[in-house]
Amino acid sequence: MKIMINILNEIEKKALTFIRNEIMHGERKPSLRNLMTHLGYKSPRSASLIISALIEKGVISRDDATKEIRVNYFKNIKSKLANIPLAGAITCGQPILAVQNIEAYIPYEVKDDPKEYFFLRAFGDSMDKVGIDDGDLVLVKKLQQPEQGDKVVALIGNEATIKIFKQDKEKVILEPRSSNPTHKPIYIFEDLQIQGKVVDVIKIKN
Repeated sequence: MKIMINILNEIEKKALTFIRNEIMHGERKPSLRNLMTHLGYKSPRSASLIISALIEKGVISRDDATKEIRVNYFKNIKSKLANIPLAGAITCGQPILAVQNIEAYIPYEVKDDPKEYFFLRAFGDSMDKVGIDDGDLVLVKKLQQPEQGDKVVALIGNEATIKIFKQDKEKVILEPRSSNPTHKPIYIFEDLQIQGKVVDVIKIKN
């Protein structure tokens, strides 16, 4: 995906990419010192001036109370990017409580209404055979009626998990796709809430 940001100079583009990547890795307050090192500066003040320039140009904003940084999307950024919320974490092993607090907004290009999408951070290895590894970001499109074989975000009570959706006349089967044999299918005979379908995976390298 190519991003065209004509209002920024090259060093500002480099800084914006660094900040976005830090947020995608879970850093709500990207380190000024790390930005300084990344840009090749010797003084944190130089990096701070870049941050101020990005805020002034409207491509990022910073909460005065928490100092958290958000990457913004405006019409003066000539792309089809939209701010997609990173809405917490979800297991790819046994279900855990889904954290629905928005951690950050990630610029991402979608073809239809961006309000229909959200990101979750995956944990565990129960879906590693279909390319979802521990720590990856999964892009989810909201839906309630998945098709057979879809990778879905399913709520079981107040807990959520990513699995392959299968259904017959009597039950829903949530199947893992894992190299780890300890992961077993989950059989659901009562109501099940499907929050969405996984449509993309962003690999996060440690």
